[in-house]
Amino acid sequence: MTPSEVSLIVIDDVQAMRVQVKEILRACGFEKIRSASNGLEALRMMAEEVPHIVICDWHMAPMTGLELLKEMRTKAETKEIAFVMLTAEGTRERVMEAVKAGVDEYIMKPFTPDVARLKVIGALIKRKVF
Repeated sequence: MTPSEVSLIVIDDVQAMRVQVKEILRACGFEKIRSASNGLEALRMMAEEVPHIVICDWHMAPMTGLELLKEMRTKAETKEIAFVMLTAEGTRERVMEAVKAGVDEYIMKPFTPDVARLKVIGALIKRKVF
């Protein structure tokens, strides 16, 4: 599968961050990019079309990124979707919490385009999309 065939959902409550991440992904060759402002909106989108990968912020309302990840890992339709947490939460406890919930990759804000590209590709390889 090539990047242009991979479907993604970028989830962040800050529109500027969604735009920035989408621009980075487009520069990497990804074309099928949707975005959501919170976890609930993303779940509704996934019910219509299951993506290959989710790139998600931690702190959002009414559903956080961690809550979304836990919810996704309980459902047969979404449990195998690659999940990248994109957040300023960098404490060991928070990272371990995300790992226990089933996160594939973790990106700390602020980040460079190269880090984002490597983490997204790493998550896709881990989930055998690439």
